[in-house]
Amino acid sequence: MRKLTALIILIVAAISCKKEPAVEVTASFTTNKDVFQVGEEILIENTSTVKNNILAFCQWEYGDLSGTEKAYGLDLEGVSFSQPGLYTITLTAYAEQGAGQDTYSHQVLVIDENDIPWADFSCPAQARVGEEVVFEDRSVDNIGGIKSWRWNIGGTESVIDSPVIVFDTPSTGVPVTLTVTDAYGASDTVTKTIDIIE
Repeated sequence: MRKLTALIILIVAAISCKKEPAVEVTASFTTNKDVFQVGEEILIENTSTVKNNILAFCQWEYGDLSGTEKAYGLDLEGVSFSQPGLYTITLTAYAEQGAGQDTYSHQVLVIDENDIPWADFSCPAQARVGEEVVFEDRSVDNIGGIKSWRWNIGGTESVIDSPVIVFDTPSTGVPVTLTVTDAYGASDTVTKTIDIIE
């Protein structure tokens, strides 16, 4: 009987000493882009994970230095900002029964329509076959400046600010398209035409 009692005590002790697996909470979310217009809804997807437990609760904070809003729930919908600025969205994710938590923050830039880059360039209305034609970028951006250029000049691609092209055949109404992108990913496109003569 003593042996049986000792065996039961050993089993109970072994079970009670068994370590629970570690709970790992990783808070994360994505936004559909990083640059938004004033009043535009920010689409947010909660991508948080919890290892060895379940995601039970989320706290969201969003705003700037002038004030912060709070919301609670696994998802956050209907967020938009009425003033231009750089805003921080913070998520704190919690595992069930206080087993762990983690925090993640992401910034979004909110601009008004005057802060979008304005694509523009100059080129002659007409050029001769075999002569160099300069396509001069004249784009403007108020926040951060123009960071990239994408040209399509009658099918010829270029990514420099002011390319020089030589046409080898005459053509009327050759389309020239320039797309510029600023430091925050906002872009604008303009298209003009040029005639190539003998």
